This record gives sequence, C-alpha cells and structure tokens, in this order.
Amino acid sequence: MKIDVIRESPCEINKIVEVVDGKNSYEIKVSDGFWFMVDKKYGVKPEVGQTAKFYGKGIGFTIRGLAINEQVVFYRTEEQEEVRFKKWVEDENNKEKKEFITKGKAKLDKDYKSLPKCFQLRIQKFRNNNPDFRWKYENYEMFCCKTAMDIVRKIEKVDTKVREDFINGKLSHDETDKLLKPSHEHSGNTWGMACYLAKLYLLKREDDVIKLHGALAPMVGSEEYGCVPRKAVMKCR
Repeated sequence: MKIDVIRESPCEINKIVEVVDGKNSYEIKVSDGFWFMVDKKYGVKPEVGQTAKFYGKGIGFTIRGLAINEQVVFYRTEEQEEVRFKKWVEDENNKEKKEFITKGKAKLDKDYKSLPKCFQLRIQKFRNNNPDFRWKYENYEMFCCKTAMDIVRKIEKVDTKVREDFINGKLSHDETDKLLKPSHEHSGNTWGMACYLAKLYLLKREDDVIKLHGALAPMVGSEEYGCVPRKAVMKCR
C-alpha cells in the first residue's frame, strides 16, 4: 500500500551531502555524517541538497521510515517493525541452522575431538544447558578454545621466565601480542578469552576451564549461552 503522509514526527532531519550510486541501492551521507542505504526497489533517487527525514526512536534504534524532500521512501509503524524484525530473526535462525547442518557440524565435530578432555567437557556443558548452543554459539566458543590450545603450544616452547610472566599476567598487551601474534580474525573478546583459557590450562586448573562462563556470556547472558542450567536459574528467582 502506498503511503503519502507519515503521521509521526521525524527523529532526525538532515541535508543529503553525498550520494553513491550502487548496483541495488543508493548510499547517502547526510549533514551529521550518518550514512544510510536506500534500496532502489523503492523507486526514489536521492540527490545532494535534498532533505532527508528519518523516523524511529533516534540514534541506536532501527530506522522505520524515510522521506526525501517530503516524498515517502518507506515507512513502518512500531507494530509493523516488530513483526518485520521477528520475521527477519526467524529467517536468519533458519538460515544459520541449515548452514550448521550442511557445513558447520562436521567441522565442529572434528575440532571438538581434537581438544583436550577438559575443553571437550567445557563445550559439552554449553550443549547440555542450551539445546540451541551448537548452531548459535559453538563456532564462536570453539574458536576461543582452539586458539587457547594454539597459545599453550607456543608458550610451552618459550623461555621459562617468559612463560611464567604470561601465566602470571606480567606481560603487557603489546608484549603478549608480539609473542603470540594473534590472527586478524580475533576480536578483543575472543583473544582475551583464549588467553585466559590458555593460562588456566597451563596452571593445570582444568576444573576452572570447564566451569568458566562462555565467551559471549557477557553479551547474551549466562543462561542464554548455556553456562548454567536454565531450570536451576528459574528456581533461584
């Protein structure tokens, strides 16, 4: 249905200062430095100097509507956006599940078998506590665990003092990175977790390797990630 008027005040009003014509969309830059993709399917061609009105709750929230020079490009109410977002999440989850079954599972199973027993028990803990862990989070956690063992193998070959300084946290971030040369694939979070797991393993604190909360737990929550049984959490409330 075509929308001619948006009965809602815009959250941002800016001038378009740059337009990049892409294959399927226009990338517009507005006066406050914000970039936004405008899909060509809407049939509106933005131009420099035009006014762009954005609709939603503001910075950090989803843009639910856009009007350029008073011409509505697209618009969704909060209720429509909620429906759209739920459908998008469902589609993405189904896509990830399919990719896990067709591509990811075999590799993760092989990686799992290559890990020491305490790391296997760590992974198994998450699997037991969250039936969706494997397709949602295991690839992330496995990356940390495999890197931890790579670190262990490197540290076991260095001078005793350097090894002890690493284990006891006496090496700076720069010294640690220079010594271990982390892959560009790492974020600060995955690299930090890998280093900590490696230290626990080198200290022979295998029980702590198993018990330590997951790499993404600070972002998604310990219950969601599978660090703790969901029923146990419910009983504590």
